[in-house]
Amino acid sequence: MKIVFPVRFAAHQGAAVQTTSAEMTDSRMLLMCPQHRAPTAALVALQLYLPDSFPPAAAMGRIGAPAGKRQGDGFWLDLVDAVRGVAQRIDALLALFAPRVNRSSLDGSGTSPHRAAPRYPTSLPVTIGSEGRVIAACARNISTSGLYVHTEQEVPVGSLVAVRLELPDGDAPLGVQAKVIHRVTAGQTHTPWVEKGLGLQFVEGNDSFRSRLDRQLKLLKNAANSTPSRG
Repeated sequence: MKIVFPVRFAAHQGAAVQTTSAEMTDSRMLLMCPQHRAPTAALVALQLYLPDSFPPAAAMGRIGAPAGKRQGDGFWLDLVDAVRGVAQRIDALLALFAPRVNRSSLDGSGTSPHRAAPRYPTSLPVTIGSEGRVIAACARNISTSGLYVHTEQEVPVGSLVAVRLELPDGDAPLGVQAKVIHRVTAGQTHTPWVEKGLGLQFVEGNDSFRSRLDRQLKLLKNAANSTPSRG
């Protein structure tokens, strides 16, 4: 099943990488990680930021052999061990999202059978590094696993880009690698209300990236919950 949520993995004596999932079964997972891959059959420690109300789930995975048409996006791993209750959480997640047939809107604001995390509207400066270019953009919505940015520049779908996001926390811009998942171009008359831009999925970051992003998302969530309803 296609499903996107944050995942942290670390091989023995290797640096930890914060990335996202792409597909999942009850025993296997495809991680979006084009540049950092542990050797085949290596064991990696995992934290699965499952989209439920519980803390990140601890598990162990074993890197699978390269196979499949999407292997270039990352790698498959087998879930070989998990703390008590994690298998039940994974089963509940699969049961929840498998029946969903809603399609996401092009600007990333809708729901989708593979997008598990809520997106929050925002307006944050972003720079995108792609093929020697530095593109100035503006994030329109953001989640734990990606964001949609408004830009007039075109970047091919499937491209790996360097993203620097200016958070209002006073620190240096937040850096992360991302993959262009979809693109909204001019002249799409069936969605005239959607700004031209790019949908990006986070694929490689560090622990500082995850902690700073989570703090910002918590602020956005609290602001959304405190906004009085109309009517």
